[in-house]
Amino acid sequence: MDWRDIWIRAGKTFVQAFFGVLIPEICGMLQLGFPTDFPTMWALLAPVIAAAIAAGLSAAWNIVLQKLEDDTEEA
Repeated sequence: MDWRDIWIRAGKTFVQAFFGVLIPEICGMLQLGFPTDFPTMWALLAPVIAAAIAAGLSAAWNIVLQKLEDDTEEA
């Protein structure tokens, strides 16, 4: 199992998801101003959490695919 490849794919997914969610958040923040309360600050933290979940799902998916590929090669 090539862990380096899985981490690279998960990292790429993190970056893509992070900027895909962060860019609209920044546009909203530019219109509304810098956050001064928790709900508004949460809106800024949400992209990081969404990207982390996407990266975790990507890593899990790639681990499963790699395991299935390894099992196929052994058979």
